[in-house]
Amino acid sequence: DVYKRQVYSRENRLLRPPVANIDQVVVLMSVRRPPLDLFFLDRLLVSVEASFLDAVICFNKMDLAEAEDEKRIKEVREVLLDCGYQIILSSAVTGYGIEELRSYLQGKTTVLAGPSGTGKSTLLNKLKPELALLSGAVSAKTERGRHTTRHVELLELEQNTFVADAPGFQRLDLRGVTSAELDAFFPEMASRGPCRFNSCLHSREPGCAVKEAVQNGAIAAWRYEHYLAFLKEIQQREKTFFHKKGEDR
Repeated sequence: DVYKRQVYSRENRLLRPPVANIDQVVVLMSVRRPPLDLFFLDRLLVSVEASFLDAVICFNKMDLAEAEDEKRIKEVREVLLDCGYQIILSSAVTGYGIEELRSYLQGKTTVLAGPSGTGKSTLLNKLKPELALLSGAVSAKTERGRHTTRHVELLELEQNTFVADAPGFQRLDLRGVTSAELDAFFPEMASRGPCRFNSCLHSREPGCAVKEAVQNGAIAAWRYEHYLAFLKEIQQREKTFFHKKGEDR
């Protein structure tokens, strides 16, 4: 039987996966099988930033990395470190990086989030074998993972150390993020000098400090491209919302 002992007030909340009262999010991405998806990684990071939570990025399955993967991870790692993120490289197969990951988890309540097939359950089993969580294979045809975790479950790794194991997902929208605040969730943009216009969205406006930083290499081009894609998506959603609101009047 399950008994409700106490209900705590919400101090913070992550919309996807739906979890409250957490200290940090470990964003788990695989180097291969499934292949590294930087676009999805940035979506996750924006979601975490919008929830005002700390993000630690873990690149898993390093045992599968080939020379080209290692080169790419090195470049991506340098960009994300400059953004202020903590980076872990790991392999649940070889045990590489497991103790470093454990050190980030100690004494905290952490959400482990990422696409399906990145090795969340396998990593947790490595951290605490008694959990005996099911893990699924990655489809050879689609190179996507199969869901083995069906719901968010809070697991105790050790005293005062908890991990919320969340189902993997393939899609993630940015509801709750507005076009006016999106740049605040890209740390390297938020720290830039002022643009000519206070309302600058860093798209077509002249005198934009962010676009200048992209041109001189201070902001990674791929991060900026993802920002523009998210901005377009959010603006389309806002346009649809205000159009429907006008029809309802």
